[in-house]
Amino acid sequence: MTRFIKLTLLSLAVALTLASCGTHKKVVDPSQPSGPATPSSSATAAAKQQLQAVVAATGAWSTLQANGNIAIAGGTSFSSTVQVRMVRDQVLYISLRPLLGIEAGRIIIKGDSLFVINKLQKQYLAEKVSLITAGVPATVGMMQDMFLGRPFVIGEGSLNASRRSLVTAVPQGDGCTIAPVKQPRDFAYSFACNAQGQVLSLDVRLTQGDAAYSMNYADVRRTLAGNIAHALRFATAIGGKEFRLKLSYDQIAWNQDVDTGFSIPHGYTRIDGRAMLKLFAQ
Repeated sequence: MTRFIKLTLLSLAVALTLASCGTHKKVVDPSQPSGPATPSSSATAAAKQQLQAVVAATGAWSTLQANGNIAIAGGTSFSSTVQVRMVRDQVLYISLRPLLGIEAGRIIIKGDSLFVINKLQKQYLAEKVSLITAGVPATVGMMQDMFLGRPFVIGEGSLNASRRSLVTAVPQGDGCTIAPVKQPRDFAYSFACNAQGQVLSLDVRLTQGDAAYSMNYADVRRTLAGNIAHALRFATAIGGKEFRLKLSYDQIAWNQDVDTGFSIPHGYTRIDGRAMLKLFAQ
């Protein structure tokens, strides 16, 4: 097993936040309602307006292509430029280019399959996404929303006008907390939003114990696809070690032709996915 595979799969963990919550401890305080037990009517009305603003700012899109930077700290530090390509609800494609723009590896999620191609050691991983989702129905679309700071409802898709009734908004400071009416059995998740209806974080808390963590969003900009976070931060603990990841986008192009094609190069060695997962306990 190589350092490269470990780091690329850690970056993938950002997109699979909800899939592995059993391995995490509290490293980032999630946004939880802390106001009065019964919010005032004016605060409740404001929360509903903010929810409406969030829904109104989730525009439609078909493809994305972006350049950016990724940095990982904790255990082994790593930084790289990245290229991110997406086909809505179909493909999530990440190219890591740590030196002079030369590609060192790729992470591809397509349908229910996960591929990691390590060009440095001529290795590859090809598995079902279910290997790392622990039974959570994590679709490609949901992972894309996580990377962009867009709210979603597990099992349904991106939050939009037709899914408005599936969530509730509770006042939280000057903003609100948006949560699904029906939560998963093993964990609860919500989105913290500011007074302008911008999503600031995805917050997760296990139903058993006090384990919790967040994915925090910043530099939210209005784009052709609605409000999109151009920077995100993620922190977690794996095997008792803290890891932190930062990802930022320099530029995003929407609804253009994108190349997400790939093939496994001849002569590459396949890595067993289950053995790869043991890296996170080392």
